[in-house]
Amino acid sequence: MLISLEMGPGFSSVVSTLGTMGRAVVEAAGVGLGRGAKLAAGVVVSDYLTGQSLKSRSGLLRKAVQGWREGPLEGVVGVKAGSGVDRYKWLLGDEDKTIVPKRSKFLAIPIGEGLTGAGVAKYSSPRDVEGGFFVKTGGHLLFGYKRGKRGKFRPLFVLVKSVLVQGSGALWDGVNDSLDDITAEMQSEIDKATGS
Repeated sequence: MLISLEMGPGFSSVVSTLGTMGRAVVEAAGVGLGRGAKLAAGVVVSDYLTGQSLKSRSGLLRKAVQGWREGPLEGVVGVKAGSGVDRYKWLLGDEDKTIVPKRSKFLAIPIGEGLTGAGVAKYSSPRDVEGGFFVKTGGHLLFGYKRGKRGKFRPLFVLVKSVLVQGSGALWDGVNDSLDDITAEMQSEIDKATGS
């Protein structure tokens, strides 16, 4: 997400009129914006990536969220390109994606005993489960197993044609919640530069 300060139409002429003081104010505003972007990244991580908007398993996405300066009056809150979470960093925004199988008819979604306590799949696919079988129940295709002749069926996977995954909007919400802090950081740096 890009936080960009847009000044009024006469801003550049005012800065040039003020000379070195104007350039000092612009630089101070940029420094404050950079610090504010880091604060906003912290709010995104602490308030929106700790079990509220996204359930975290590994914490990699949370660790990848940062704030930095992009230009003189530009700050960025998000995940830098080339990070280890590029495949799913879109979850921080408002984007929706439909996931469909690439080489089969169904997606095998692990459920129940097919997941560890942290929500990680125990098996990569139904093929990895010895003695499992498919059952169609209530309009759903399930894969699981049962122990013994009178044992209860234990589902491990539900098979679906597609899954809609919605983004969390965590970046927008975290930055929006931090606007007052960003403004305060900028004002503090400007006050230092002008001696106020």
